Amino acid sequence: MNRRYAIRQILVASAGMLIVPACMEDRTKASFLLKNYEISGEQEKILAELAEAIIPKTTSPGAKDVYAHQFAMKMMDDCASKDDQQKFVKGLAAFEKYAEKKAGINFLKATTQQRSGVLEELEKMKAEDAEEGAFYRKMKGLTIRAYTSSRFYLTQVQVYELVPGRWHGCVPVKQSA
Repeated sequence: MNRRYAIRQILVASAGMLIVPACMEDRTKASFLLKNYEISGEQEKILAELAEAIIPKTTSPGAKDVYAHQFAMKMMDDCASKDDQQKFVKGLAAFEKYAEKKAGINFLKATTQQRSGVLEELEKMKAEDAEEGAFYRKMKGLTIRAYTSSRFYLTQVQVYELVPGRWHGCVPVKQSA
């Protein structure tokens, strides 16, 4: 047997063993590990599309581009109480059902007009009335926080200046009465 051929076959087989686990990856899980609650890959996509519907992409990046949905997931995982985490997960499930009932189609497959119609009705709803209203308000707040603390926003829109800011030594001071 040719030694080069044997070495080549061993390398091909070992490369195949390294690639196979990546091909068999479970796509039903979230993109990163959450410690305190569990969200499926489908629910993460819904969160991403909801964040994008709240802050859509125009000439500037949208909420999905700055990964606002992942920020919201991580904030709920690290900073919320167990009770709030369970409310968030239940609210997400209630939001899915509500959106499907109102739009007549899954939120992921809905058009932009159908999504905005669902969100307008949720805006009118009081947060105390239903789980989906409370979930929407929480997700909206986290999306806005994620967007306004993103690198894009702080370097292009609202340029952050370290405290104490600028010093203007040539400004006249008036005497108070």
